[in-house]
Amino acid sequence: MSSRVGTWTLGIAVLSLALILLSKAGLLDPLQSGVLSITSPVQHGLKNAADPLAAWLSNVKDDGDIRSENDRLRAENEQLKGEVVRLREGQVQLQELQKLLQIKQSYPDEEFIAANVLAKDPSSLKEAVAIDRGKRDGLREGMVVVTEGHSVVGTVTHLFDSYSWVTLITDPNSAVSAMVQESRAQGVVTGSYSSKLSIEFVAQGAAVKDGDVVITSAIGGLYPPGLVIGKVTDVGGMAQDLFKKVTLEPLASLSHLETVLVLTSFLPTNLETP
Repeated sequence: MSSRVGTWTLGIAVLSLALILLSKAGLLDPLQSGVLSITSPVQHGLKNAADPLAAWLSNVKDDGDIRSENDRLRAENEQLKGEVVRLREGQVQLQELQKLLQIKQSYPDEEFIAANVLAKDPSSLKEAVAIDRGKRDGLREGMVVVTEGHSVVGTVTHLFDSYSWVTLITDPNSAVSAMVQESRAQGVVTGSYSSKLSIEFVAQGAAVKDGDVVITSAIGGLYPPGLVIGKVTDVGGMAQDLFKKVTLEPLASLSHLETVLVLTSFLPTNLETP
């Protein structure tokens, strides 16, 4: 057995040496050309068959890379949009605070506390908003709440430690002693279930017209004089009526309140009847 293995090994070695010598001498070139001519079409066919598979695998890889890149860019885009919204909201809040600061500077003898609106009363029977100031901030019931332009929003009606409810002047139970600035005609501004304002008890002979400014009066002791309530939008009624029918529009944008000022330097006085 060992002699046979040795014979095969010797034979392979001799054949390998012979092939090397023949190749060096160029005597195997015709044979190599023949083999190549036979195998070349097979190799070409295999290459043509493999190219689409290689291209598909490459496209799969490229698609995966593109999807990953798109996901990354989408995430970055959403992050940038969120940052833009945050910065814009910060700018809006800063502008609101600057407006409120201007009001404070315009009335140096009065004291205010700025507050943010937290909620609106969901009931259709009330007009009220909650603010983030309460007892621990020094608020008291009856304090007047204003906004831009020193226009009236309402009064503090329900107090809690960290927040309060403000009844708006458009509430059906609201009543504000008022005066038409141009003619000095007196009346009482009341709210309604339709969130509109009207001036009650304006004498029929009083000079009131559309566009007139309505401000608070000191009568009753619940409001300081001179706060802006709104502008007259309609004057009606019959000549035989005892009082005019006057409607007005509040100057404060009560449906879009975000920040307000509580007038803490004025404390309402409930006057007793004589």
